[in-house]
Amino acid sequence: MSIPINVPIKQNHTTRFKLTLFLPLFLVLGIIMLVYNTVCIEGGKLSKPVSLKIFLDDWIPFNFYIIFPYVICLGFVLLAGVFFAFNRKISVIQIISFYCSVILMYFLTYIIYLIFPTTAQDVMISSFNPSVLNWGMYRVIKGLYGLSTPLGDFPSLHVAPMVFMSFFLYKNWRTFFWRFFPIAFLGATGTVLLKFHVFLGFFGGVLMGIFGYFILYEKFVYKMVSKGLDT
Repeated sequence: MSIPINVPIKQNHTTRFKLTLFLPLFLVLGIIMLVYNTVCIEGGKLSKPVSLKIFLDDWIPFNFYIIFPYVICLGFVLLAGVFFAFNRKISVIQIISFYCSVILMYFLTYIIYLIFPTTAQDVMISSFNPSVLNWGMYRVIKGLYGLSTPLGDFPSLHVAPMVFMSFFLYKNWRTFFWRFFPIAFLGATGTVLLKFHVFLGFFGGVLMGIFGYFILYEKFVYKMVSKGLDT
């Protein structure tokens, strides 16, 4: 399938063109996600990280099996453009705006981490408890913990993209939304059930996801990208 070179970008809705467009956006977002730990550590150096643990965190039970929808959702947000490429109703403007909005959401959250460093250390599993986990489960959880620092707890950058993605799908791909949302709900709640975040970190991620879609995407990025491709 060839790409018509005489078709304006905003009007080119071929799957091949969308996939070609997706690659650089995917790489940029991937690189930005990779500096997550570095930003959190630097924020912790600037001032002492604060724990936002409250009484609710002691009531929230640990659930190992929520790890599966949690991991699936994180990967899906990064690779969302692949799925969008096969839906002709989702335009190239929407794909560009989607990734740019998520990237801006990350930058904004990184600024918060530097100004107001927080930690989830108080809720993370720190010792082997046979009544909660067997040895294999414990090693998996500790391995996941090892991929990130306990810093950068508020707002949760695990929750925010899932919330953003849910609103995007609800507005633009309703059929797929009803398949994605149950997994997204489990994945988002998994941040507290797996003890990656305290409840307030989870709640902050929900607010950031709402802000990301209704302010960054709808009020700013989508309009700017549309205007830019019109010129």
